[in-house]
Amino acid sequence: MQLTKDAKSVLYILYKEYENRRKHNVSKSQAKSFDSAQSIQETFFPNSSLENIEDVLRELEKNNFLENFYADGTIYYCSLSDFAITTMNSQRKENLLSIADFISKFIP
Repeated sequence: MQLTKDAKSVLYILYKEYENRRKHNVSKSQAKSFDSAQSIQETFFPNSSLENIEDVLRELEKNNFLENFYADGTIYYCSLSDFAITTMNSQRKENLLSIADFISKFIP
């Protein structure tokens, strides 16, 4: 299974947000849930286009890392899959410490 660098970056950021939410006692189901592609783009990736973020979110869905829900031709809501959480949990901590290191080593 291969992910693009963009997909790895988005997965990393969404997972780190999930972890942060869990540390603040947010339930697992709420912590792994994210709003629309537009909201994700505006909140986490303001320097990326909405079209690119949508493409990456579809790539992550295709590889079972996200569950996307569509409305009006866009991703209306998405959620990290249990597979994504398990995969990310199994990564060595050193790999998750920096995004550059993570991207270079995660899913070769």
